[in-house]
Parts: sequence; C-alpha cells; structure tokens
Amino acid sequence: MAPAGDASPERSILRARARGEVSADGSFEELYRLYGPTVRGWLRFRAPAVADDLLQDVWLIFHGRWRQWEFRPEVEAEGARPVLSFLFRTCHFVLRGYRRRVGREESVEELEAVDERGADRLQRDVEAGRALSLARRICPGDELDVLLPKLAGVPAREIALALGITEPVVDHRFRGALARIKKGLVLPRRGGRRGH
Repeated sequence: MAPAGDASPERSILRARARGEVSADGSFEELYRLYGPTVRGWLRFRAPAVADDLLQDVWLIFHGRWRQWEFRPEVEAEGARPVLSFLFRTCHFVLRGYRRRVGREESVEELEAVDERGADRLQRDVEAGRALSLARRICPGDELDVLLPKLAGVPAREIALALGITEPVVDHRFRGALARIKKGLVLPRRGGRRGH
C-alpha cells in the first residue's frame, strides 16, 4: 500500500515500471492517457495551427527517452513529477525549434471546437477557454510561458530549468499572469447582490 502522500498516478506508474511490474510500452500508454490532454492543451494554447504535428514530435521524443529512463531518483523524491516536467520541457523545446524553423511567432487563434463531452465539463472548458483567451491577449509571452505549466502542476524548479530563469522569476511571472487575468475577468452578477 502506498503512503498517505503518495497518491500520484505518475508516481504509481514509475514505481510499477521500476519494479518490472509493467512493460515500457504498457507504462508509456498509461502515461500517454494520463498526460495526453495536458500536453495537447499546452501546445494548442501556444501554437494552435500546428499543435497536432508538434504533439507527435513531443511523444516521439518522450517514447525514446522512456525506454532508457532512470527510475531510482524520481521514485524516491517526495512529490516529484519528473515525467510531467520532462514533457513540459520537451514541449518548450519542440515549440522553440518549430518557431526557429518558420522564423516567426505563431499567431494566436481562438480555441478550437470542443469534442462531445458532458454539459458540466463543457461549461468548465468554455470558462477556462475564456480565461486562457484573455490571458493570451493581456499577458506578455514570458508570463504565458509559466502560466500553463504551473496550472498543470509542473514544479517551479522544472519550469525555471526549462526556461533558463530562476524559481523566484517563475513565481513572479505566474503571479503577474494571475493578477492580469483577475483584473480582466468580468464576472456575471446574480440576483443584484454583490458577492465577496
């Protein structure tokens, strides 16, 4: 049985793979199911027009790395999410490489159509989409680079390493992005009373 603070699905997959209880391919599929939506979201937010192509590159790179993954340090570290961190860094570098190839910054488009989901989830997606769309319009690029990974749970240390900045700068940019979004959001009023 896992210790109380050890409920992370990623950590469970890492432990099972380290013990040889699951194959490299089987564990890769589990990680793909776990983090596929997150990685897709990062890329669609930063480069909507080419997100699917870049997504394939990210998973191909990760698949090659996963077959040679070193397990002990990650399994031992409390609260570590090394796979999520690696995927974020890979997204960052793949996107940077793409932008170098095309020689320009990708224009930001409106969020793509949402596939069929339950009404509650669709509503949450629409609200999150509005907040992210607002963030794209009002936040500088350096704040956007830390916003999504932080929201997805990538540790500040990993974001700092990937972007070549310090952890305090990551935290500062994240707080700056949240403050801009909070100022820019207009919440609907209900029943004439002001909420706190």
